[in-house]
Amino acid sequence: MLDNLIREIGSRFGLSGDQAKSIAQMLLAFVTNPSSGGISGLLQRLRGDGLEGMVQSWLGNSSTPQVPSNAQVESMFGTGAGGGLLATIVSRLDLPRDKVVGIVGALLPKLISYLTPGGSVPSVLPADVASLAEGGRGLLGSALAGTAAAASAGAASVSSAASQTAAAAGSAGGGLAKWLPWIIGALIVIFGINYCSKKKPDAPAPTPATTSAPAAVTPPASVEAAPAPMPAPAASEAAVGVPTGAAVIDSVAQDLPMLRVFFDSGKTDVAAEFGDKSKALVEYLKANAGAKAVISGFNDPTGDPVKNAELSKQRAQAVQSALVAAGIAADRAVLEKPAETSDTGANNAASRRVDVVIRK
Repeated sequence: MLDNLIREIGSRFGLSGDQAKSIAQMLLAFVTNPSSGGISGLLQRLRGDGLEGMVQSWLGNSSTPQVPSNAQVESMFGTGAGGGLLATIVSRLDLPRDKVVGIVGALLPKLISYLTPGGSVPSVLPADVASLAEGGRGLLGSALAGTAAAASAGAASVSSAASQTAAAAGSAGGGLAKWLPWIIGALIVIFGINYCSKKKPDAPAPTPATTSAPAAVTPPASVEAAPAPMPAPAASEAAVGVPTGAAVIDSVAQDLPMLRVFFDSGKTDVAAEFGDKSKALVEYLKANAGAKAVISGFNDPTGDPVKNAELSKQRAQAVQSALVAAGIAADRAVLEKPAETSDTGANNAASRRVDVVIRK
């Protein structure tokens, strides 16, 4: 899937040779850099800059992620050691800066979308992403190191301030101890305890060795837990990246292909794009005889609960039939009723779906 995205970007912007791949490598290395907080750190900084809606549109394999403006891309990647990521790409590939800004702006939302199936940042990068990021680290050089230096500078500043405060306290304590050794000795002990308790919350947390995952982690495929639901939008917004009718979204969870098949209200017809979107999952099942496709149907909470339960079952059966038609044996396409079939999505459209996950 990443190869297709790289080819698409290369064709759209008229890039030659491996230019599109090199830009993808450098961008991935930059946004997954543990020293700057990785993907979670980047998204948190953008939310802090008032871009919550844009960030939300990137999550969960969204089909319509918002593209940042040139000014926003400059703000994200135009500063740092050596002029930041943008300057490094311009220098490495001898491309006009405005063109690089446009490419990064088009590529970033789709990369984040690919990396967050179900709306969660992975705790471990997929193999294809890790490989590209590794190549990008070599291309970036000092620009990548600059992000770590900036984080270290902030930590050093806090540490220096703490040291100066401690030194001043020690000096004052020593002067008074000359006259009142026993009383001041006791006061120093009390002061030290109080000082430590106050300073600990201000000390910078150690830089994580790997990208931290947010609280909402995609659960593994199991009897009780289907893939995590699409992220919930703000109360006044429609869910981002959720089709409004029949559609199929393919993604990867824990390095295994998965599908989300969405339906029109009250319907059980599988979208025509199922054949194309299910190729990766079907090919995996054919290549791994011990694996099975676990199929779970859901419905929106409106209407009669009994009829809705039957509708969920019929949708799951329709997806099962589509997999059988694609060459998967019926006993390897297993229907499994989830613990709760209603109101499991960000909105009604997100709830009208069937989830297909791989179980080994």
